[in-house]
Amino acid sequence: MTAIIVSISSVPTREGRRRYPSTDGYFPDISSEVMEPDTSLPCRCTEKCHPRCGGDCGCRACGLSFTIWADESGYLGTGEPVLTEGEQLRIYRGEA
Repeated sequence: MTAIIVSISSVPTREGRRRYPSTDGYFPDISSEVMEPDTSLPCRCTEKCHPRCGGDCGCRACGLSFTIWADESGYLGTGEPVLTEGEQLRIYRGEA
């Protein structure tokens, strides 16, 4: 019998599966043409996380989602950011 050891931090939480249902709790693989999970980026959020988590809880999947949003929104670039990350998070969450 072959045993596979899986680190708990590499498995999505129940909340992560709810947040990313189409990829079973993983961030979508953006290099893939079809919707496939990126198994290196499980959502580790809990019910206590903000509804629009930006990764500030330590979740790398939501952190990447926030970074992509910030880049597409023009907040990331070669110069100094106009807004702090906290200010960007407030906009991302609809609080500003």
